[in-house]
Amino acid sequence: MRAMCVVLLFASVSLCAQTSAQSQGVQYANRFSGADIGAKIMQCMAALPASGGICDARDFSGQQTAASGFTVGAPGKPVELMLGSITLLTAQTIHLQGKSSIVGMPAAMGIGTDQPPTMIKAADGTALNAVVQLDGPLAVLQDLTVDGNRKSAPGGGVGILVNKANRVEMFRVTAQNAPKFGIQINSSSQNESCCAKLSKIMTIANGAAGLHIASSADVMVSVSEFENNGTFGIELNNAPTTRIEHCDIGGNMGDGIRIYGSSSSSLQSNRQVIVGNQFGNNGQHDIDVIGSDGRRHVANSHLINSNEFIGSDKRQRGFDAIHITDSGENTINGNTFSDTRANPYRACVYISGRDEGKDLVTGNSCHIAEAGKTGFVGTPTTVLANNQ
Repeated sequence: MRAMCVVLLFASVSLCAQTSAQSQGVQYANRFSGADIGAKIMQCMAALPASGGICDARDFSGQQTAASGFTVGAPGKPVELMLGSITLLTAQTIHLQGKSSIVGMPAAMGIGTDQPPTMIKAADGTALNAVVQLDGPLAVLQDLTVDGNRKSAPGGGVGILVNKANRVEMFRVTAQNAPKFGIQINSSSQNESCCAKLSKIMTIANGAAGLHIASSADVMVSVSEFENNGTFGIELNNAPTTRIEHCDIGGNMGDGIRIYGSSSSSLQSNRQVIVGNQFGNNGQHDIDVIGSDGRRHVANSHLINSNEFIGSDKRQRGFDAIHITDSGENTINGNTFSDTRANPYRACVYISGRDEGKDLVTGNSCHIAEAGKTGFVGTPTTVLANNQ
């Protein structure tokens, strides 16, 4: 009997030790000391084992501060930071390392003053290059709003910066009020930020483009909104093979989507896929393809299919729904265009340039309110067929 008791006691102690070791993989930020929530989160993450784990900060709510910012994760140590119903005012950039994540309370992407519960915001008077910066591959942002606070921190930069980080993902994320870009995906000539996936994104009221992709290929964007930004909804600069589908791109001061590149880049901006989107109320062209930088073609071979283009009383006169210059090998098919009498399109599709190659424009439906306007304008090499 005594031997059996010893065995049971040993088993109980062993189980407790095992449970304690496992629990180190989940730490709670409210159990740590620090001057603000940022300091407590840093202590929480430092307490995680070398293999990584979860820092749970959901117990904090309301307005909180992070005077020094912080970094989530480290090389070889993936960390998930969980945030609750909080407005986190940060005075320094919050960095996100590879295979790590920041996850807020599940909610649909916000718009204007109606936001999900979890927000990270640049503190007043700061000049952050980015509010949140993704520095490592496979990093994730989910269920949160990132606010650049351009009114009270006008010297800042972008809301979310993907900095040479491969295959990151964002889901149900709003990027708003940044002095510059809402979201910027940036690489060197090595295309380090390839293959990002953005789904259910809202970029709104940013000073420059809602989404700017530079020197990065194969970015996929779906079921998202790019609204009321200071320049373009989406800006593709040496960003080939971007897939943009089922998005709302409207109310931007400049073009809805601007596509261009440089002959000095190894990537350029060829082979975009733009399918099933709605455009409306943009200030200039809905889609603007600048096909050449004056030395060679840099933005060719796009598929623009099954989109809806709605006219706008905000649009300046003389702009088109789809405007292409000095490009070529583009397929424009099955799109629907309609405008307003107050500010009609110059044309539904306008293709020009002495270096323009052959384009296929077929099966589109164009309604222009102003009499005498031509729906489809091309060069001698443009194939125009079955349009109405």
